[in-house]
Formats: sequence, structure tokens, C-alpha cells
Amino acid sequence: MEPVSADSAVASVPRQLRGPLLALFVIATAYGLVLPVLPALLATVAPEDIAAATGMMMATYTLATVVASPVWGWLLDRYSARRLLLIGLVGQGLVQLALWWPSSLTVLVLVRALQGALGAVAVPAVLTLAAQWCPPTVYGTAVARVSRAALLGGLAGPLLGGALAQGASLRLPIALATGLILIAAIAVARIRTLPTTASLAAPSRLPDRPRLWLLAAAAMVAGLVMGAMEVGVSVRGREELGLSAPAIGLLFSGCGLVMIAVQTGVFQPQRDPTSLWRWLAPAFLVSALGVGVLRWTSEAWMLGAVVALVAAGGGVLQPTISLWIVRSAGRAHGLQLGLRAALGGLGQAAGALLGGVAFRAQTPQTAWIAVVVGLAVVVAIALARRPPGPEAAP
Repeated sequence: MEPVSADSAVASVPRQLRGPLLALFVIATAYGLVLPVLPALLATVAPEDIAAATGMMMATYTLATVVASPVWGWLLDRYSARRLLLIGLVGQGLVQLALWWPSSLTVLVLVRALQGALGAVAVPAVLTLAAQWCPPTVYGTAVARVSRAALLGGLAGPLLGGALAQGASLRLPIALATGLILIAAIAVARIRTLPTTASLAAPSRLPDRPRLWLLAAAAMVAGLVMGAMEVGVSVRGREELGLSAPAIGLLFSGCGLVMIAVQTGVFQPQRDPTSLWRWLAPAFLVSALGVGVLRWTSEAWMLGAVVALVAAGGGVLQPTISLWIVRSAGRAHGLQLGLRAALGGLGQAAGALLGGVAFRAQTPQTAWIAVVVGLAVVVAIALARRPPGPEAAP
């Protein structure tokens, strides 16, 4: 097979990337299947404290992802990204079968931890494959497709889990997810190895460490803002505005749709990555504005506007940070992508904790909102003051 040429008349994302994108979609779907019935499922094994058990399950998945992401990134710099993605995919399929017979809280926590650890390979692996296979002129488009695949899986999982689950039984949605995993695994396994295209890194191939540190901070603060928004919308919507659970769920579904729409508009083929860098600072400011006004929302439509603002910023931030990590890390970018995923997860967990305090119905702590907004503004200023130089141009 001939290399994909960046000088071709119309460079495009290779069709071989469809299999990895399907794998990412399926892994994200498998994560969300259990969410709608999690309280009912836990009631069968931990009826005495469902709320605490639910929090433990959610924290376990996040912690496993944070711990495993750098390990997967290190492996991606040394072994085939396609094979590692296949390991994570098949592992997810085997692990989720344990949800057919949930015997105890310990088993459920272990399953969730393994799902998080195995699923953590998906985004870094697919981004690595895109970096290897795509011409530099379309890598931004490929990154946006990676983000959209994860977002669509995140939307499909809860919908399928809620529609197909029977009480606390997940057997029907798990059977469907297992079939999808099998299809995705076959698609990934049948991929012929593509030759590596021109490197996306700077010509020197040496990592730009100051830029990588800045991008690491940006990844963590982006997660912080998103986590604070999610908790704030949930608390404000339920405690202050009296919204039902389906209405709040609709708000979060809208968040994913806004992110997909923004990415579709911003990440166009042939767009200069340097111009994408210029979107980072405004995206942080838009997200900060959303979190900043959340405390004073008094109508459901205002909550929707907050979600739209943070989602619009997040739709730019996540893929653009990943793109520039690849461009700034030289050839060994797997570890950096893994660290970005870990820092984003840590930031989101910290944002959720801060949001729980900041938006407490009886005694809100507005100062914590100012901390989140202030960090976002500081990162925005730092990004605006350090634009990429000519050496980073395509």
C-alpha cells in the first residue's frame, strides 16, 4: 500500500481509521450502559447505602482510568497501537459479562475498575493511529472524529441501557454491547498496517517541554471546569429549579450534541493547526463564563445556556489539546497522550468535588466558583501569550 501523501489533490482521513473509531465508540457505549440502572443494580447488593455505593462505583472507574492512562501511553510508544487497542476492546467484552450475574458490591467495583483500566487505552491508541496514518493537513479532522466517536458512544450508552434494561437486569444491553464489541474487534484485527505518514511533530523531532507543561495544565483545568459544571447543573437543576431526572439528563445529552456541532464546525480539512491554537484561549474564557454565571441561574433555559457555553468551550479544548500534544511531543507522544487523559480525569474529579461544595443548596461556597473561573482565565492568558512559532507550522 502506498503512503498517504499530504501533497495529494484532496488529502483525507484513511478509511482504515473507521475500525478504531468504531472500537472507541463501542468502548464509550459500554461505559454508559450501566449508568441509568446503577442505583437499581446496587440495590440488589448494597441496599443499606445506595448513595455511597453509587459514588464508590463512579470514583472507581475514574481512578482506574487515571492510573491506567499513563501506563497505556508508555506502552503505545513501544508496541503496536492497533494490538493494544484490540487488547482493551476484547478485555472490555470479557469483563462486562460479569454484569450478567452481579453477586456482590465487591464484584461490581472490580468490574468497574477493570472497565476503566481497559477503556483508558481507547482514546490514546486511536489518536496514535491517526498520527501515524493521517497526513498532517487532515490530522485535526481525525482528532475531531476521535472526540466525536467517544461523545456519540457516551450518548448511546445511557440510551441503550435505559431502554433495554429490565429492572436491575442488564443482560439485554450487555448482549447487544458484546455483539458490537465483537464486530469492532474483527474490524480492528483485519486492518492492514499502514505506512507512517510525514511526522506531525516539529522538524527537530525534539519535545517542546515548556509547551507540553502548558498543555498539561490546560488539560487539567479543562477537566476541572467540566466537572464543576456537571455537578453544578445537577444540583441547581434538582434542588433549586425542581427539574426531573429526565430533564437533567436531557441537558447533559445536549452538552454532547453541542460539543459535536462545535467540533464539526471548527475542525475542517486543511485547517492550519496554528489557527486551532488560537481557539484555545477563547474556549477557556467561554467555559469560565458558563461556570461563573451558574450560581445565579434561575430558569431551566439559563441552565441550558450554561451547559451550551461550557460544552462549546470543551468541544474545542479536548481535541485541540490532544492535537498539539502530538505536535509538541515528537515521535514519543503516546505517554503524553496518556498523561493528558489522566490529568483530564483528575481535573474532572476535582471539579466535581469543588462543585459539590460550591453549589451546595443550603450553604453555597461562591469562593470555590471563583477558584475554578480564575484558573481557567489564567490558563487562557498563558495560552494567548505563548502562540506557536514558525517552527511549529505544518
